[in-house]
Amino acid sequence: MILAFLDFLKYVLLGLVQGITEPLPISSSGHLVIFKNIFGVIMNDELNFNIFVNFGSLIAIILYYRLFLKEIIVGAFRYLFKKQKEYQKDFIYIVLVIAATIPAGIAGLLLKDLIDSTLSTLLSVAICLLITGGLLLFIQAMSKRADQENITLKTAILMGVAQIFGLLPGISRSGVTTSFGVANKAQLEKALRFSFMMYIPVSFASLLLGILDIDMEQTFFAGYIGAFLMSIIGTFLSIHFFFKLVRKNNLKYFGYYCLLVSLAIFIYLGVTA
Repeated sequence: MILAFLDFLKYVLLGLVQGITEPLPISSSGHLVIFKNIFGVIMNDELNFNIFVNFGSLIAIILYYRLFLKEIIVGAFRYLFKKQKEYQKDFIYIVLVIAATIPAGIAGLLLKDLIDSTLSTLLSVAICLLITGGLLLFIQAMSKRADQENITLKTAILMGVAQIFGLLPGISRSGVTTSFGVANKAQLEKALRFSFMMYIPVSFASLLLGILDIDMEQTFFAGYIGAFLMSIIGTFLSIHFFFKLVRKNNLKYFGYYCLLVSLAIFIYLGVTA
């Protein structure tokens, strides 16, 4: 009974870690690897767990952006079926989101097993967090000269290609995609919002494909439900916090954080080698 409760607590805490770190540009997958090592968690059902917690984050992001999503979806329907040309921009925006998700979707299908088996290590996470930290400092510097309010086709494709690198634990998906957007002169807040829009179809696709692979016999339902709920709560609260910092141009602090965590992992690996 006690062991089962301790396992439940570990799953809940991992769900909270996923939720808090998903919207932040510090890599949720990298932090899950770190905390699994801290808690000594070895999952035979890691795929099932990732499906549940990512679905929680997806729900929270949809809730946060519900008004914007309603606006562009309704606008796209009005343009398609009622030929109201003033809503063309909404239709184009959705097309750009879909186009941007294709590269990561293909790469995810081809590289998922390789990433899960060989790149989900503390050393890989340390290297990738080092890269993420540098990217965030780059975004902070470049954002002062980025003034494009609309996401262009070129920006969407660049951000879509960047999302491939976000599959690596330790590389922040939002950080790397936003850096490519800002480098192409997109405003920081608009690039971040587009990055979260890209997350929605990719996460839906991962959920649908993952459901087919769920092993019901290895599913710890109590832990999953707890982790799922904490993921929703953590993501929703975290995304509010994150955008307050973005509006104050404080992305550099996330960059310093990633560099410090990377350094700490390198020191830990060096001491325990």
